[in-house]
Amino acid sequence: MPSSATRHTFQHVAVIGPGAIGLVLAVRIAHVAGGPSVTLIDHDAERARRLSAKPIRLSSPSGDLEAGIPVRLAPGAPADLVILTTKAHQARGAAEGAAGWIGDAPLLTIQNGLGVAAEVAQALPHATVITGVTYQAANLTGEGEVRHVACGETHLGYEGRGPDATVRKAVDLLNEAGLPATAEADMTPVVWGKLLVNAAINPVAALAAVRNGEVAARPALRAMAEAVAEEGQATANAAGVALPYESAAKAAIDTARETAENRCSMLQDLEGGRTTEIDYLNGAIVRVADQHDVPVPANRTVTALVRQVSAAQERPL
Repeated sequence: MPSSATRHTFQHVAVIGPGAIGLVLAVRIAHVAGGPSVTLIDHDAERARRLSAKPIRLSSPSGDLEAGIPVRLAPGAPADLVILTTKAHQARGAAEGAAGWIGDAPLLTIQNGLGVAAEVAQALPHATVITGVTYQAANLTGEGEVRHVACGETHLGYEGRGPDATVRKAVDLLNEAGLPATAEADMTPVVWGKLLVNAAINPVAALAAVRNGEVAARPALRAMAEAVAEEGQATANAAGVALPYESAAKAAIDTARETAENRCSMLQDLEGGRTTEIDYLNGAIVRVADQHDVPVPANRTVTALVRQVSAAQERPL
């Protein structure tokens, strides 16, 4: 639960992206006692108008919350922390769209996959870009309505160096909002650790059109997920990345069981005819593997298949 003793110093937080994680962060931070004001940033002016006209509603096993949060194309006042919660393939464009108002505010990226923070840093060369990896789980149940499924840990920091005061203040804010967070000495192992689990589960579940638990339960799906994870681990080893677990395959199957009822975001994207994050997951593994001459046929296959299905679904009739 949020603490009554405010340790952070942020006055105004802008959350970019009205998706599930963006809504969870916006509502939870808005409920911090004595905390910052919150603005939700949306690229869609008409949707922003609709969302501003009603409270944002969050339901969770620990209780329901709602908050009246202004939703704008850009914040009306300078923000001193920006949190970017779009999908990985949307992050760079969203950062470029924020360049006119972000100023010198630090920006926290919370995306799946590999390379997002670097792309955002290229788009905002004068900004401090913090890498975030979250195990929060949430699903949109309607426009401006979100179901907070699991309140997992969020890890913050930089890739290749330790945290600074800005990272620690952001960690304090999330903890005060009831969202467990820690500062990491190096985000690289954390990013890769989640990358390999997502890369093993998401495309297999999406292509088979099943919930996560079926990936662990069905022998053929499990074998494919394990092959993807093992190739990813070999790639990480070749790149000199120390993973946060001994076996990526075991971590992936354990996670599939723990999230058995979840319909992963890639499955939802394929069903909705939307662009997936495949190029930041398995596609990224293939790119790094090619640099180190690591064979990754399973990752190459699922990348090609998801791209093909996604392209077919996105093609206009």
